Amino acid sequence: MTEKKLEFTRRFDVLGNLGLFVWMLLAFFSVLFYNLIYGWLFLIFEAVLVYGVVRRFGCRSCDKCKECTMGFGRLAGIFFGRGFVKKASVGKSAGIVAFVYFLLLPLPVALLVLSMVQVFSVLKVIVLVCLLAIGGYSLSTWSTRSTINNQI
Repeated sequence: MTEKKLEFTRRFDVLGNLGLFVWMLLAFFSVLFYNLIYGWLFLIFEAVLVYGVVRRFGCRSCDKCKECTMGFGRLAGIFFGRGFVKKASVGKSAGIVAFVYFLLLPLPVALLVLSMVQVFSVLKVIVLVCLLAIGGYSLSTWSTRSTINNQI
């Protein structure tokens, strides 16, 4: 096989998955501020979707990675990788990844803004700024100008 294999460093795995976990928590708090029950249902749904479905989509064939990360390396690659790592991590699951991006960024932002209109809070502003920062960084990794092959 002459295909280039994915190699995920431990630092990239840990930081990428930690960033994704924090992003999921920020999205959860955004929905929680809007409605308590919807917030908890949203957290369960997004956890199953991201760590169950998307992680398994990224880990379909074991011959593509240099060492097994059980899908967590590809999960970090999807949301925070660049260049070849991004392209190979997403593979054929671009539709589900777009849906997850919708659940992690525009939907929570819209619900948080609606919640802020009802009752303003400095904590909501902090959550909004952090949510936009992580989402913006993740979206910037999709830029075709970011052809850097290093992972972080």
